[in-house]
Amino acid sequence: MKRSLYLIAGAVAVPVLATTVSAAAPSHTMQTSAVDTPEPLVRTLDQADLPDAAQWAKRAEVRERKRAARSGGLRTFGTTFTANEAAARLKRWAEQGMGGYHDQCLRLADDAYGAKGPRTSTALAQWARAREAGLGHPDSKDIPVGAQMFWRTSNSAGHIATYVGNGKVVTNMPGGAVELVDWRSLNEWGPYLGWASPYYG
Repeated sequence: MKRSLYLIAGAVAVPVLATTVSAAAPSHTMQTSAVDTPEPLVRTLDQADLPDAAQWAKRAEVRERKRAARSGGLRTFGTTFTANEAAARLKRWAEQGMGGYHDQCLRLADDAYGAKGPRTSTALAQWARAREAGLGHPDSKDIPVGAQMFWRTSNSAGHIATYVGNGKVVTNMPGGAVELVDWRSLNEWGPYLGWASPYYG
């Protein structure tokens, strides 16, 4: 008799326990679903969320410098010589006291690179062409070796000089002499516009 009661009690206890668990489970599941499923949020970006144009330009310059460092020099277009080669040629010409470039700043820059593509008529035209090609860096003072630098001067043609490193450019001086000078000294001739990759496309 005791054994029979034990089995009956066990048989009764199991369904009661199962019923309790199964009854509680839906309540728990429904509560979790209601709490853990948030409404989707939709947010649009406004202008304040985006970096301004100056930040994008700075990032582009950094990428260009890294690319130039990997390849051994600033990228050029339509030239015989690389940026480093052109800079070395210009420094050598300055050391040798080369002349013959009176009012010919653009010709000096073109000759240093051995321009194979079409040449422009003025420094400002070269600057405009490089900018149209997406290669200009207005007002930037973070200048790679071989970059062509531009100024707006009292001469309608403007002025161009080539950066050779350590704050120096090689340019033609009044009278036509080729000289190595601090690039900031050319700001006395007019406002600095920026630099560009040599472009003869």
